[in-house]
Amino acid sequence: MFKVIKLGLAKRAPTLLTNEAQRMKKTLFIVALVISISSIAFSSPSWAYQEMEVTNGGTIKGNAKLIGKMPFPRIYHLILFPNIDMCAEVDTDDEMNRVLDDFKISPDGGLKDVVITLDHVDAGKPFNKEPINILSENCKFFPDVNVIRQGESFKVDNVDAVMHNSQVYQKERGKILLNIPIPAEEVSDGKIVFKKHYRIMQMICGMHEFMQTWGYRIQNPYYAQTKIDGNFKIDNIPPGEYNLTAWHYLMKTHTQKIKISAGETIDLNLAFDADKVERPFYETIKSGRIKKDAVIPGTAKGKELGR
Repeated sequence: MFKVIKLGLAKRAPTLLTNEAQRMKKTLFIVALVISISSIAFSSPSWAYQEMEVTNGGTIKGNAKLIGKMPFPRIYHLILFPNIDMCAEVDTDDEMNRVLDDFKISPDGGLKDVVITLDHVDAGKPFNKEPINILSENCKFFPDVNVIRQGESFKVDNVDAVMHNSQVYQKERGKILLNIPIPAEEVSDGKIVFKKHYRIMQMICGMHEFMQTWGYRIQNPYYAQTKIDGNFKIDNIPPGEYNLTAWHYLMKTHTQKIKISAGETIDLNLAFDADKVERPFYETIKSGRIKKDAVIPGTAKGKELGR
């Protein structure tokens, strides 16, 4: 009898342990599943923003201006680069310098290519945007600035009769995101995937350093990019409190909190101080990148100096 009881207990013990192990496995599986789903939710743009109907949304409109004296332009000595004859066709002064017109302003100071965004808008109007098409002509990329969704593809149409080789950098000239060979008179493709929380990219031709175009990452459809008059408008905004960001690629980023009520229109004027230009570090070294008397031929200053 004693032996039977002992054998019975010996048989039950593994069963209890097996049940406990199964429960632990189920628990671990559920935890792993939750972590996996959360990871996908936070990493995928489709989870980050949801489209919905917005009724009686608010509006933010205003103007971005450059105040103060016009910053000196960046210049690149064309004699140091290949294909000088073709590259000298545009934006070149009489000393054969390619002059980068980074600050395009209207007569009253309106600043072009400022990107204004609203952060932390989880749901709202449809998130549609025009595809990114970059033109490469006369050793120059057009446009100067693009807005980019995470993981968005883009095209580069090279109409030049020479090849360009471009690198896309994250956060100015930081980590290289991709290299894009751009054969002569062909269309090339690329795709931007930012690391972590970074938002700024810069594409530069490895053969012609003055060929540059910039991009700013957007996370929802509540953004605007100023034209030459500096005006902007963001509408159909769900009521709430958000972070507003205003970015220009050579200026310190402006951020502020903004609260908008149903049907409300907020007028917002943004001023960028011309004395606080933030040059990319590699361009602040003593290499002739910034020249006080460089001008673009045909402009008012150019005509004044006989150029």
